[in-house]
Amino acid sequence: METARQTALMEQPEILELFRVLEGNGLKKEQKEVESLVKYLDGMESQFGQVLEELRDVKEQLSKIQDGGVKASVLRIAEQAQGKVQEVGGQFHTVRKNLIQSAKSALQTFKEKGKDDLQKAVSAMKIPSVLARIQERLHGAMESMNRQADKMEVLSGELHAAGGHIKNVGRIFRGKEREKVEPQATDRGITAKIRKSFLTISGRLSSMEQTTGNVRKRLEQFVQKEEKKPSVKGELKKLKEEKKMVPQLPVPVKQQARE
Repeated sequence: METARQTALMEQPEILELFRVLEGNGLKKEQKEVESLVKYLDGMESQFGQVLEELRDVKEQLSKIQDGGVKASVLRIAEQAQGKVQEVGGQFHTVRKNLIQSAKSALQTFKEKGKDDLQKAVSAMKIPSVLARIQERLHGAMESMNRQADKMEVLSGELHAAGGHIKNVGRIFRGKEREKVEPQATDRGITAKIRKSFLTISGRLSSMEQTTGNVRKRLEQFVQKEEKKPSVKGELKKLKEEKKMVPQLPVPVKQQARE
């Protein structure tokens, strides 16, 4: 799955304008949410590029397999692995595209309705939930990659054993004794190399999942902290309401002088 390098989100005019407007209106929480997602997505591009590089290595190894039956079996496994990577890439693309569109909509909302509705527009982006979905997809892809690596290990062992048995058949026909089929070294053969690529991809996906979880956790903690901070307006309103609830004492009347 080849993708052209995209313009960094931090360089998108809609994103830059949204940052300016949020900062200018003192919407610190909202600015932090958008900024966290933007930096995260830009950072993920290079990591995902490394995953694609590993997939290219798998394709190169596939081209070296001469046996048609073996090649077909390995190809099916490789296609399952590639499908999961494509799902992750597709989700990154969708989130990126939606973020740019949401930034445009939020800016238009601000022009038409003002600060309060801008705040609601950013909240509607549900950025912590977006990160949670990405994290879940990465975890699923990582587990799938491990399964494909296990399949390659079994296939590699079967092919090695089959090759040993075929050699023994030839020895029997020549009147020689059979040789014991030793287990194949785990780092030998094309199938072993493809398995290694799958494990490398799994490791990269696991790292991306961990990064996503860390960003999500930090953002959720920041948002909770900001939401607990009392606003100046809220405090003034609270003081006024408390003042109204205090019973007013009657003004003391001077005692009349005794006659």
